[in-house]
Amino acid sequence: MVKIKKCVVLWVLSTSIACLAMQARPAVARELVYTPLPIEQPETVIAASRPFVSYLSKQLKTPVTIRYEKDYEEILRLFQQGKIDIVHLGPLPYVILKKSYAQAEPVVAINEPDGKASYVCVMATAFDGPTSVRQVRRSIALSQPLSTCGHLTAGYLLDKYGIKLDSLHHEYLGNQDQVALAVVKGNYEVGTMKAAVAKKYSNLTLRIIEETPSFPGFLLVANKTTVTPEQIAKIRSILLSATPKDSAGLVLGRYGFSPVVDSSYDLIRQNLRFFR
Repeated sequence: MVKIKKCVVLWVLSTSIACLAMQARPAVARELVYTPLPIEQPETVIAASRPFVSYLSKQLKTPVTIRYEKDYEEILRLFQQGKIDIVHLGPLPYVILKKSYAQAEPVVAINEPDGKASYVCVMATAFDGPTSVRQVRRSIALSQPLSTCGHLTAGYLLDKYGIKLDSLHHEYLGNQDQVALAVVKGNYEVGTMKAAVAKKYSNLTLRIIEETPSFPGFLLVANKTTVTPEQIAKIRSILLSATPKDSAGLVLGRYGFSPVVDSSYDLIRQNLRFFR
């Protein structure tokens, strides 16, 4: 009987010690899911995201994983379902998301090569294509309905010349690389894309015929349903305080980050009539 009591006491002590040891051990933070914007080919997008995710994970001391999705609408749906914690968005999908989901919290805007958090979309054609938007009469290639440089840009630029997008044959090809290549091949008269994408294919005779005004920049958006206010504040602080040395190893974020000024996205809100 005494031996049994001793065994019980020893078991209770060992269990208590194990529990205390587990409590003393630092809790492992929940993995955060980051989804990039599918502007270019998947392999390009993922490769550009890896250094950023690695840097953020190291600074946060929290694992961050990449979840690639090819469809803008699916990205917004998954975000609202709480399956994406941080997302990279263009101005149009940000405005659409913010309008329907108050838990979307803008974290930082992403600077372009000129150091500004703004960019332009363009209409481009092949070497033997039209010389102005006024001459566009046949077909236009677009990436996705929710792309800022897609339907919205096409509608905006065509409207300046009294042309309705619905009067042209138009198709969604998936990403802006695919749009650029389809136009170069002569499959479409023109296509719309980010200026940087058009310039990437200038050696294949792709040329710009019209530009939009400067649109507010791409940004990172956190999900307040799944990411704590403390984490959001820390992510914002990490990125805004990143030095040129920190950014040098990045692709996404190479030119730094800026605070988000929500009112700058009013330009997109004012032109939503050209969306779809």
